[in-house]
Amino acid sequence: MAEASIPPPLSNLLTAPDSDESAEEKINLWLKNAKGIVALVNEEPAVAIATISISSTLPFQLSHLISIAIFGKLNHFNDHYLQHIIAAVYATNYLANTKAQTSCKKAITQFLRSKGLLLWLDIVRLQRVLFTTKSSHALSHIKLNSAQRLCVLASVVSSCKQEHRSAVFLRCIRLIPTHQRNLVKPLIELFERPLPGAKVYANGMPATVIDIKQGHSFVYIQTAKNTKEKRGAQVKNSSSKISEPQNTWIENASIRAPIAQHIEFDEFIAVYYKTAADRVATGGQGFFPSTYGVQKPPTPLLHIIDELQKRDIDIPSLCEKIERVPSFNNFLVYTASQDNRLKLPVKSIKQAVLTYGTERVGDMLIQFALMERLTQHKYPLVETCKHFTLLASAFASKLSSLTKTKFSPQSAALTMTFVCSPLFTQPELKVMTRLQIREKAKFSINTTFKIASSSTWLSIAGELSGNWHQSSTWRALLHHCNKTNDKVPKSLRKEHAIILSAFYLAKICLFNDYNALKGVDKEVAPWLSVLSLSPLDLSRIIDEHREQFYCPLPH
Repeated sequence: MAEASIPPPLSNLLTAPDSDESAEEKINLWLKNAKGIVALVNEEPAVAIATISISSTLPFQLSHLISIAIFGKLNHFNDHYLQHIIAAVYATNYLANTKAQTSCKKAITQFLRSKGLLLWLDIVRLQRVLFTTKSSHALSHIKLNSAQRLCVLASVVSSCKQEHRSAVFLRCIRLIPTHQRNLVKPLIELFERPLPGAKVYANGMPATVIDIKQGHSFVYIQTAKNTKEKRGAQVKNSSSKISEPQNTWIENASIRAPIAQHIEFDEFIAVYYKTAADRVATGGQGFFPSTYGVQKPPTPLLHIIDELQKRDIDIPSLCEKIERVPSFNNFLVYTASQDNRLKLPVKSIKQAVLTYGTERVGDMLIQFALMERLTQHKYPLVETCKHFTLLASAFASKLSSLTKTKFSPQSAALTMTFVCSPLFTQPELKVMTRLQIREKAKFSINTTFKIASSSTWLSIAGELSGNWHQSSTWRALLHHCNKTNDKVPKSLRKEHAIILSAFYLAKICLFNDYNALKGVDKEVAPWLSVLSLSPLDLSRIIDEHREQFYCPLPH
C-alpha cells in the first residue's frame, strides 16, 4: 500500500475550531472532520474497527465518533447523512464542553436553523447526556430517533473498558425500545467475533487478526521451531530457528479466541501496513454492506436487456440469464403469482415471462433493480420518498391501462420512477427531516420540491434514464415534461399527460389535506380530456389507491 493511501493522522480528526471563527466556519470544519471519519471507515475499515476493539490511548471523543461511523455503515446509513450526524456530534461536544460565550452558542444554533439543518439540532439536544454516565439511561428514551439512539449507544460502548464491551452491549440491547431493535442486529458481529488486533488461535497456532471480511479474517502467524528454552532465563546463541511470518486469509470457523487479548494499537498499525501486499485478495464479501452504483444498471441486467433487444428473442436463454440473479427470479415469480386473475402460483421463471411478455418483463426488472439501488441506504426521508415514488408509479400505471397510449402499465411505472429518481440522489435531501413542497408549482415537476441544485430536476432524471439504456422516446418524454401539453409533440401528448397528472395526484394525495381532493378533478380536467377520461374515471382511480394515502414519518 502506497504511503499516500495511508489515512490522515487520527489526531487531525480532532482539530477544534478557533473561538473567533464564525458559526459557518466552525460548521464547515466539523463537516470536514466528519468527512475524514467516514473516509477512514470506508477506505481502512480494519483500522477504524481497531480503534474501538483495542484498548488504546485514543481519546474518548475519537473512539466515539468512529464508533458512530461504524454503527451507521453497518446500518446502511447514507454517507452524506452519516457525515452530518458525526459533524453534529462534533458540534454537540463543542457546545457541551467549551467555555464559549452564550452569543457564540446562539449563533451556531441560529445558523443551523437558517440552513434547515434540524438533524444537527436533534443531536445537539443530547449534549447533557451524550458525554456523561447518564447516556445509558437516555438509551431507553422512547422519543429518540435512529440517529440519536446510535449516537447514545456509541457513547455507552466507547466509554466502557474493552473487555466489558460485549456485556455492556447486551445490556444496551435490553434498554432499546422494540421499534428500534433493528438498529442493533447488524452490530452483533462486532461483539461476537475476534476483531482486528485480537490475539487468537488460527488453525491451532497463535496469531493476530489484522483484517476482516464477513466470512474470513486475515491473520498474522509466527511459529517457532527447535527453540531451546530454559525456565526463567534466555539462552544466548541458541540453535532455535524462527520461521517467517505466515500471513493469510482463513475462514472465521478456523479461528478461536478463548481469552480476550489484543496487541497494542501502535503495533497493530505497524503490522497492518507491513502486510498490505499480502492482504490484497479478490472475492469475498467485505465487512461492511456492499454499495451498488446508481448511475448505471448492474451487469446481469445489461445482459438481460441485450437479450430482450434481439429481433428473435431466445426465451430459454433469457430465462437462464434471469435465473442467475436470485432477486430477479424471486421478484418475477412472486409478482406473476399475484397478478394472474386466478391467483395461481407461478413456479418457474419461464411461466412468469410468458405471463407478462418479454417487453413488460424488461421494464419490470429495470424498475425493480433501479428501486433497489435508489433505496439501498437509509436517511430520514427515504421511506417518504419511496412511498411517493410507488404511489406516483401506481397512478401512472393505472392511467395508462385506461387509455390508448404507447405506454404499457409497466413502462409508465418505470418512466415515473425515473421522474422521481432525484428524490434519492440529491445530497440536500439526505439531511432533511421534512420534504418541502412548493404549493404553487401544480404541474411543474422541476419546481415541486424545494431543493437547491445546479441542474434541473428533469435533466437529472433524463441523464439517469439514458445511463440505464432507456429508449430515445422515453428520454425525449422526460425532456418535455416541464412544458405545457400543447407544446409537446402530438406523438407524446398522451404519455406526457399521464406522467404529469400522476405526479400531481401523488403530490396532492400525500402532502395535502383531504379537502384538496375535492377540487382535484377541476385541476386535472385538461389532462383528462387529452386521455379521453371522465371525472368518474378519476374518482375510481383515487378510490382504488386510497389505502396508500399515508406519508411515512422520518425515522
